[in-house]
Amino acid sequence: MTINVHFVGIGGIHMSALAHILLDDGLVVSGCDRSDAPILDSLRARGANILIGHNEHHVTTATQVVRTAAVPESHPEVARALELGIPVQTRAELLSEIAAPRNVITVGGTHGKTTTTGMIAHCMRASGRDVGYVIGGEAPDFCVHARRGTDPWLVLEADEYGRAFHHYTPSVAVLTNCEPDHLDYYGSQDALEAAFLQYVETLNTGGVLVVGSDSPAARQITQRLSAARSDVRVVTCSSRGDADYAIRDLDDEYLLSTPSGQHRGALQQPGEYQLQNATTALAALQQAGFDLGQAVEALRTFRGVNRRFQLHGDAEGVIVLDDYAHHPTEVSAAIDAAKQRWPERRTVVLFQPHTYTRTSYLLDGFRTCFGKADVVYTVDTYAARDMSGEETTSEQLAAEIDAPDAEYGGSIEQSARLAAERATANDLIITMGAGDIDAAGPIILRELRRSGGGSA
Repeated sequence: MTINVHFVGIGGIHMSALAHILLDDGLVVSGCDRSDAPILDSLRARGANILIGHNEHHVTTATQVVRTAAVPESHPEVARALELGIPVQTRAELLSEIAAPRNVITVGGTHGKTTTTGMIAHCMRASGRDVGYVIGGEAPDFCVHARRGTDPWLVLEADEYGRAFHHYTPSVAVLTNCEPDHLDYYGSQDALEAAFLQYVETLNTGGVLVVGSDSPAARQITQRLSAARSDVRVVTCSSRGDADYAIRDLDDEYLLSTPSGQHRGALQQPGEYQLQNATTALAALQQAGFDLGQAVEALRTFRGVNRRFQLHGDAEGVIVLDDYAHHPTEVSAAIDAAKQRWPERRTVVLFQPHTYTRTSYLLDGFRTCFGKADVVYTVDTYAARDMSGEETTSEQLAAEIDAPDAEYGGSIEQSARLAAERATANDLIITMGAGDIDAAGPIILRELRRSGGGSA
């Protein structure tokens, strides 16, 4: 019997990754989403049948249906599949099956997990081995962001939303940090930390936890794990102090101190948060048995992950970047990295809040995280769900930001035109957010070229 796996919401970054792995296996893959997207092109090129829009008839020829935790069983396609007796899995359940026979490195944390996963996969491949990987973002060093691979090792991004990261049994687990996020799902920071504790408790007997010890919450989670699991070995990583793996910025290079000696390396992208990602990635690789010196050299060529400090282009003396930052800590870190790389440029941020609820429960952080920027425009919120009536809008956020004085720019198109109109030569414009704000970059560049640049 031909196996035909149908993905409900195949345009999601994790769903499309799983679709690629099943295509590696030679299975028939189909899927649908509410709108088309560039990420679907590579699936079409590999033979996947992509449908736009949702309809219960899409599943009638499927032998298996995969959904995300955000898609309820009442969804027309899922409900029809259940009615027909077609097995339905969540994406986390399917990935758990894929990972079960492998030696797994999982990468979890509030920030940095996509880049850290990409770093690990990049260095693993540089060793010449056909490793498996599942990265929660597209990256220029990879044709596609997921691969089954034939090597015993698999590295995967362990997403906390919907408790997806509870489904794996890693040999090495990375905990980059733990800060307030997804509180609309978890309800409180205590509940979020309890979920992260459960994540690290999934480690195999005798497994290794690689922890970013600069995070207070991550340290507390580690202490609770050590009290419950004496078999787990803990490896600490830091960019700010003493740790098993301590990294120090040397301007164009870094110095990594480890239990086995010191290594000098370099990264293509700036910022302390990139050093933090590199430290946990390199520690995880050595704990998994990969050669650390070789990994340090491989990391010199890592070009990052799309939408993470990614260059859109430049026009009339203005540089335009895009960054996925959507949490106050990430916003502050991205601005710091920009100031480090281009200290002489005026930093202009177009920020698109990601959901009304996140803006509301992280409002205190958003008030202060833009402080080192020179100009801030807030863009209409990327709303994954409707407002209930009490959440903070993008226009309200602009009024709440302490410094600099922020201005509400409206839609992506309106905000992009406003930024281009007011740009001055030597500006650095960063489009920032986890939604579709990356569409603003090309508009800004087009307007700059059309007008011959901004103000003198």
